Amino acid sequence: MGPNGTDVARTVAHSSMQKTPVRRSRKGCGNCKLRKVKCDQAKPQCQRCLSYGVVCNYGKDVRDLRLPKESQHLWLAQEMSPILPSKDPISTEAGLKKHNVTSQMDASSLRLLSQLYHKMKSTSVFPVADTFHLAQGYPFLMDAALALSAAYDRSLSMARRCGQGRTMSEIAHAFRCTAALNRKLCHGISPADRDPIWATASFLSILSFLALDECDPSKAWPFKPSESDDMNWLRLGDTKWKLFQLTKPDRPGSIFYPMSGIYQKMRAYRASSTINNISPELQFLCRLGECSQPESSPYFEAAEIITRLGKWRGSEIPFTEAMAFIIYTSPSFKSLLLMKDPIALVLLALWYSKARKTIWWVDLRAATELEAICMYLRQYYSNDLVIMGTLRYISMERHHKRIYSIKKTALVD
Repeated sequence: MGPNGTDVARTVAHSSMQKTPVRRSRKGCGNCKLRKVKCDQAKPQCQRCLSYGVVCNYGKDVRDLRLPKESQHLWLAQEMSPILPSKDPISTEAGLKKHNVTSQMDASSLRLLSQLYHKMKSTSVFPVADTFHLAQGYPFLMDAALALSAAYDRSLSMARRCGQGRTMSEIAHAFRCTAALNRKLCHGISPADRDPIWATASFLSILSFLALDECDPSKAWPFKPSESDDMNWLRLGDTKWKLFQLTKPDRPGSIFYPMSGIYQKMRAYRASSTINNISPELQFLCRLGECSQPESSPYFEAAEIITRLGKWRGSEIPFTEAMAFIIYTSPSFKSLLLMKDPIALVLLALWYSKARKTIWWVDLRAATELEAICMYLRQYYSNDLVIMGTLRYISMERHHKRIYSIKKTALVD
């Protein structure tokens, strides 16, 4: 056989060795197309989806890679019982085309989520069950929930006198959440995204308050520089309000609609124009006179809010009343806090001593920072009799809090 014949034979042999192209059916389900696997087109559920553990989506009304209902609500079964199976990790709704993120839920994660679920369900009207359902379709919300559940577990450890800073798991989930949420906001949101985004913003605002890595009061803020991340919670009010306007959680149809009355009450707060609603002690501390107005004194709103909190018994303080300090104190007051103004620090310490009785995540920060503020003021303002007199009152509050914690711990043990 000549050279030409040899070349032809080799070409035919090479062609016969090549794989026959796989023809993909246009009638296959969307999940198989997304995963680039051959669909057997069995209905109502193809074998590929059945093996993979997702709902088959021949129609456009079924979301890609959606978990079956029995798996979708696995950790919420039996009211999220703390007794959870320690089997193989359970995949949440993952591999969403637009996120490309996979979250894994092992028994430890489920236990922490269960703790947080029961805590929030028993202490607030936040729609925690609906929020956890949404988290299965939104990885940034799932990461926020996992970070917050780890932070709550840390608060329980601190209550048992095993103080520690944030865990690596808590930091990692918070970082992933923030990065994914930023990407979502940059690319625009659909109406269906509004509730998950607002739920994530709510969790992140709490996490910013819990972002406290130093448990030694002598090394915590205000001994640390004010530009540290410890004071980020001061700056979140305006950002969260913008997200509120963007997501409208008080709209009919939102899972947060039952909270619309609370949101309205929180937004309706207005400082009075007279010092009569401020206690004489705080008038003296803040150097307020008859002509003082909220516009003329940076301490006015803070002093009035703390006076109002003093009219409630400990844990009976309404959430909206306690949160007013964060939401409504003036920008000039927050600037004074960052500059470690002694009067502003006293007002913050007074707020800590009251709000910690009704909000668990305030209590976690106050456990370190309240002591740090008192130490700082004693070190640098020991000659100021007014400030020292106020600190003695705060010390009495802390003493009663410590006695209560000891009794509570003894009962738990």
